[in-house]
Amino acid sequence: MKILLFGGSFDPIHIGHIEAAKKAIEKLNIDKVIFIPTNQTPLKSNNLVASNNDRYNMILRSIKDNKKLDVSDYEIKKQDVSYTYNTVKHFKQIYKGDDLYFLIGTDRVKDLEKWYNIDKLKNLITFIFVPRNNENLEEIIAKNDFLKKINYVILELPIIKISSSYIREKLKKNKNIDDLIDKNCAKYIEELNLYEF
Repeated sequence: MKILLFGGSFDPIHIGHIEAAKKAIEKLNIDKVIFIPTNQTPLKSNNLVASNNDRYNMILRSIKDNKKLDVSDYEIKKQDVSYTYNTVKHFKQIYKGDDLYFLIGTDRVKDLEKWYNIDKLKNLITFIFVPRNNENLEEIIAKNDFLKKINYVILELPIIKISSSYIREKLKKNKNIDDLIDKNCAKYIEELNLYEF
């Protein structure tokens, strides 16, 4: 089987995340995508708004109608810094003999060389690079000797200019977000007043 691990804050999960997962299934013959909400990202400021439990539940509700999409609470249960190397080792134990992939956007591609234990990590998985903005991934890779040496696939997607922070801003201004997130997720946010400011 081909298993794609998709880590992120997902605060909240939006249609851009889900579309990337679906396209990976369609274009790369991925059998299962596992969303992994992070507890604390090492190279990113930790400014999460929703709780670990709420971020997990929003993902669960957003993907419940697709049998190829799953969610794991592995990182949020650890209550520690979320190192991809440790996470991948964990899933390697579960999916012995299967091919593991890890999806990252352009911003993370650029700092990949700084990741914890990257020299070991790069031998455990194939990265799936997804464009996040107008930057050219091929050009970024061509200028970086490290990136040239790792196993990666570029997943070409239409760039969806949505971010979780953009959604939170809209909610702050009481604007409609129905076209940006799954309806079940929207209902969950509304019921719990999750992003009330």
